[in-house]
Amino acid sequence: MPATSVSRIINAPRDQVWAVLSDIAKARRWNAAWARIDFASNQTHGPGTRFRAETADGQTFEFEVTNWVAPEYIQFSPVRDESERFGIMLEAQAFHLAPEGEEATRVELMARASTHGIKGLVMGLFFWRGYQKQGLEYALETLASAFEPEGREERAGEATPAAE
Repeated sequence: MPATSVSRIINAPRDQVWAVLSDIAKARRWNAAWARIDFASNQTHGPGTRFRAETADGQTFEFEVTNWVAPEYIQFSPVRDESERFGIMLEAQAFHLAPEGEEATRVELMARASTHGIKGLVMGLFFWRGYQKQGLEYALETLASAFEPEGREERAGEATPAAE
């Protein structure tokens, strides 16, 4: 199973970073590829939460929160039809948050895939990690921008779970 991860220090306390990541309705703050989020379950946070993420070009992907340990770990797994079988398939993406002093958080974003057949194995070994790492780095960059001074001003009117 190929896996990769990236990490970054974000200049915000862990509880604040968790509030952004766990507010799935506003996941665009850390995943700019998602233009719209719709819930596919009655719950909107915690394990078992299902949601559909739509990209700007109209592609839709369904995910389920498969692990949730507030305020340190959240994992999203794609929801698929059993008949779907590709050479390489994303199994999960997860955020791990660790305090770095009182005002910063180390965020590690991990991705894990499964491979099927020789073509999938080759792609997983030689190409997937590098390709996936670029997307993970971009997601962490987007997340970090939510805590930069201009990012805070733009989002000042948005409610977070901690503020509700």
